[in-house]
Amino acid sequence: STFVRGVRARSSCSTVTLNSVSSVVSTTFGTPPANARLPKLYVSVRLFERQCRLLQRIGMRGVSLSEGLAALRAGQARGLVALTFDDGYLDNVTDALPILRNCGFTATCFVVAGHIADHNAWDAEQLNVRKPLMDPDDIALWRAAGNEIGSHTLSHPRLTTIDDVALARELTGSKALLERLTGAPVRHLCYPYGDESAHVREAAAAAGYESAVSTRRGIARSGDDAFALPRISINGDKGLLRFALKVATPYAALGRRAA
Repeated sequence: STFVRGVRARSSCSTVTLNSVSSVVSTTFGTPPANARLPKLYVSVRLFERQCRLLQRIGMRGVSLSEGLAALRAGQARGLVALTFDDGYLDNVTDALPILRNCGFTATCFVVAGHIADHNAWDAEQLNVRKPLMDPDDIALWRAAGNEIGSHTLSHPRLTTIDDVALARELTGSKALLERLTGAPVRHLCYPYGDESAHVREAAAAAGYESAVSTRRGIARSGDDAFALPRISINGDKGLLRFALKVATPYAALGRRAA
């Protein structure tokens, strides 16, 4: 998950910086359980709120990926940070949404469409943590607050490892399912594990997406491939100064490399 520019938690949040646009990604909120194998994926609710308040103080506004990219195309992205959350964890609604509302921010949540109202079956064993995912009512609440839903595929596979039939099913099936559920276009894709290739990018475009975010670190510029947008991942162990450097200064441009 990410802010665009963003925060990473086990709800992960990422950001994309526009004009650059920053995108931040976050995954999970709260205190990691004692048995969690990757505690660095968590960000505390208090820290996330402090990060959002800091963005406000330095004159930046968190927006959805659609709003950020539209501003980038219009040359009006200055001061915007696209906030993205991966996986669709319930804590995006219970923990992040109140903070976003209080700050006047919006965000994009990439949902694993085949696991709505389920848990993180794709990595629960690896992480040693089962986390609940949003159900249809949670998704409706998220959207009612002005936020956006994007696709994180049907089952969260590594897209470069599956055949073309399965690839098309993951991309088109998730888009169609989420559009039926929300009654709104699903314009953006997040590659599970950041696993993508030229062939996968072409398949995403053919499936009707307008953009896709990667795990490549950096800020998004107007000339970037819309299907390989970089993001900034801010883990829970990063301080506010480093966060500010990443999302609001040229420091972020130094990180434009594969994560």
